[in-house]
Amino acid sequence: MIKTNENKRFDNFKNSIYKYRWSYIFLLPTLIVYGMFILWPILASVYYSFFQWDGFSAWPNYWIGLRNYIDILNDKYFWNAFGNTLKYVFWQNLIKLPLSLFIAWVLNNPKLKGSNFYRALFFLPVVSSTAIIGVVMTFMLAPWNGPVNALLNTVGLGTIDFLGKASTALWAVIFVEVWHMSGQYIIYWLAGLQGIPSELYEAAEVDGANGWQTFSKITVPALKPIIIIVTLLGIVNSLKVFDIVVAMTGGGPSFSTEVVTTFIYGHAFGTSIAKIGYASAAAVLFGLIVMSFGIIQFFIVKRVRD
Repeated sequence: MIKTNENKRFDNFKNSIYKYRWSYIFLLPTLIVYGMFILWPILASVYYSFFQWDGFSAWPNYWIGLRNYIDILNDKYFWNAFGNTLKYVFWQNLIKLPLSLFIAWVLNNPKLKGSNFYRALFFLPVVSSTAIIGVVMTFMLAPWNGPVNALLNTVGLGTIDFLGKASTALWAVIFVEVWHMSGQYIIYWLAGLQGIPSELYEAAEVDGANGWQTFSKITVPALKPIIIIVTLLGIVNSLKVFDIVVAMTGGGPSFSTEVVTTFIYGHAFGTSIAKIGYASAAAVLFGLIVMSFGIIQFFIVKRVRD
């Protein structure tokens, strides 16, 4: 009997499964964990978003369709949190990325003594617990007994309640997180800088170029693909801000530091009557926004490589 093309493809598939069976077996634990802690929560959130559910009954059964999504789109507190998130993302990356690039450029100088020590020093906050950093920085910025305000009083600038005023609280969180995460991006920039041929810098030195000319005419153009990737990575990572806000302000004062993730958490777990369906709808909408940035990143990187 002559085998059809479909039978041949099926036989090839079976042979492939048999040939790589141990690879699939070793991948199975990872796939199970991924399914339990990543895939299932995503699918469950989408499902819950169509129900009114407090999370205590055995299973959601009060179907309301798109009502949660409609309410979210008309919720001024959601849009306030969304605006704070965009403000945080914009300013944090606008400060963090150029600053970390400049520091990496300085640390990449072969003439700099003790560069490994400085690299470790800048990276140390990254591996520190965000909760601990939040608690320590809350003490540092305290209006009456914090060392920052003690210094401001010493130089005659007076006391500033950084975390207690709506006009300064978000800025305080932004600058703390810039300090916290800059070390990670310094590593990214260093990896890119070390891929630039040293002959380019030697030629620039022979031509009499100063440091700024070398940086702007050689370093930045050579880093263009890395700049695009790191910028998009910084945007996606900062969109997921949560723990530093919870640790420092809890979203206050007067919702001035509430971001989308704390908005979701507050409605799901921070009230006496949980609104799991409502929080799930907000999470789905926010997930689509984050996903859109990932898609944009894919096409931009693909275009740059091509």
